[in-house]
Amino acid sequence: MALPRLNETPKYELIVPSSEQKVRFRPYLVKEEKVLMMAMESKDQKQALNAVVDTILACVSEDINKSKLNVFDIEYMFLMIRSKSVGESSEVTIKCTECGHTNSVIIHLDDIPVPKIEHDGNIEISDEISLTMEYPVWTDMLEMDDTKSETEQTFDLIAACMRVLTTKDDRYELRDESKEEIQNFIDSLSTNQFDKIREFIERMPRLEKEVKFICESCGEENVVMLRGLDDFF
Repeated sequence: MALPRLNETPKYELIVPSSEQKVRFRPYLVKEEKVLMMAMESKDQKQALNAVVDTILACVSEDINKSKLNVFDIEYMFLMIRSKSVGESSEVTIKCTECGHTNSVIIHLDDIPVPKIEHDGNIEISDEISLTMEYPVWTDMLEMDDTKSETEQTFDLIAACMRVLTTKDDRYELRDESKEEIQNFIDSLSTNQFDKIREFIERMPRLEKEVKFICESCGEENVVMLRGLDDFF
């Protein structure tokens, strides 16, 4: 006689930031937590990212296109699932900006807002040339070469986000172009033109929350912005 299976019914809802799709989910179970722990222990960021995505897909009941999930989708969805799995608050350590003392601060995860897309990816490079960008999906991060410098990785990320180049006479689907051709195009930009593209990446929606606390050592009031999953745990 088979033993009962517990806790597999979805109980909660969240919104996928990029699509605004409402989905139901359950907390993650021991079988998912074990995979997550093994991935974190490996210190391999790509293995950890795969484990996080697999956990999200296991816990969400609706069909979602995982290939379309942006980085900020992954961060927010995992945070919401973890809050119902482990606890709705997280204790983080933050250094005082005045004296450097390390303070323990409680973060209420349910208060973290859904990341919002506030601008589109259409960039006017010149009067006759425009570029359409899309935010990176999580598989773009898997393809990043960790052995490269931070500057090289930034250029690779920008290239991965470029989708369509439109000129007065032609339209180029950049997924059909070689990496070399795309890099040659980037290299031909002026500094001002490149800054428009880089700004799109820098303004990418993020998992973030402003946190205020009084330093227990010097009494200074601190205002700190937490960004990304690592800051919340």
